[in-house]
Amino acid sequence: MESTRIRPVAQLIATASIFATLLVMGMQFTVHHFTSKESLIFPTIILSIVLIYHFLIDRKLITNKNNLLVSGSLILFATYYVLNINRDAPLKLEYITYFLTIVLLFTAIVFFKNRIVDKRMWIIFVFIYANVFFLPTLLSINKLIAANSNGIIAFLLLFFCLINLKEKNVILKSLNIYTAFLLVVTLFTATSRAAIVAFFIVILMFFAIKYLHKYTFHILVSIIIMSPIVTALYVYLKHTSIGQSLNGLSLQVTGKNFFSGRDRIWGEAVESVFQNSFFWTGSGVNMEFKELGGYLHNLYIQVFYQSGLIGLMLVGGLLLSIAFAVGKAKVIDTDFRILIGYFTAILFLQVFEGHLIYKFEIISVLMWIIIAFLIRKSSHSLPVNAALEK
Repeated sequence: MESTRIRPVAQLIATASIFATLLVMGMQFTVHHFTSKESLIFPTIILSIVLIYHFLIDRKLITNKNNLLVSGSLILFATYYVLNINRDAPLKLEYITYFLTIVLLFTAIVFFKNRIVDKRMWIIFVFIYANVFFLPTLLSINKLIAANSNGIIAFLLLFFCLINLKEKNVILKSLNIYTAFLLVVTLFTATSRAAIVAFFIVILMFFAIKYLHKYTFHILVSIIIMSPIVTALYVYLKHTSIGQSLNGLSLQVTGKNFFSGRDRIWGEAVESVFQNSFFWTGSGVNMEFKELGGYLHNLYIQVFYQSGLIGLMLVGGLLLSIAFAVGKAKVIDTDFRILIGYFTAILFLQVFEGHLIYKFEIISVLMWIIIAFLIRKSSHSLPVNAALEK
């Protein structure tokens, strides 16, 4: 009885903690920015206490070997990434806080049978976020800063609207549809090419996976393997006739250069690793790239620059473990098709934006929440009748 009474309180505290953390992180991309990365340590502590409660008292867990494989790969990479310091520099609190938040949220979503955040609560959170941060910019009350990042945030928040489209409560359904419309308008208004392409990737995969779900693992592995190759090809094409044609087409269609400087910093970052003999372990997590605040706009270049080939292999193993778990999915319903579309889009974003690691912000946390939803969904079993029919 006591555990039953405590559970709603624990869920409420966890929900409030997660949403407050995301709102504070979101302020980093608005005119209201006033926080530091270290300010998130307090909600992380609260979240840790709630998760410990669930683990020790509630004990209603969903476990299978695929979930454990993904979680183990995430913990292994996160531990190496945080501890890989090559210059005797002090361990940064932001890295510990960032990965602790990611691992805790991932664990809670994937393994706890009793959801730490009720699915419908995301409708309210996204409604508040969109109206506080996006609506004033659309009405020209506030200036839109970090347009590219806000476009990606709008794209990721749209996920929570899509998985709640079947909501039966009239008020919540109305809020959800309105918020979805607001997010789509924000997405295209921000003119983030990466976010717009990711949006169309979700639509494409949503329809395609219905017929290609037997090849889900192969499709995801192909994308993961091709991503570093595309990165290298992007750098190479800069000084070729094909590259110039692509740049001209991009200028004509979007008004932006196809080669936005990423090709230069990627080449310089990789060259720096080889010149300083950091091939195996990289330059260390505290050794940031000298330009763009250390952010290299590419997951694979970022990991190689900071953690070397070992880090690159570990993050590759993590992505492949996710692909393996998703490839074992039995329930191919609407939610799964939305999730697989978003994961494919997230993989695409790692080539030209990154965000999955290093950048301590709402974008990376939202990505990991969506991936955790996907892993949880992939562990669902078919209903007994459906399994017998097969």
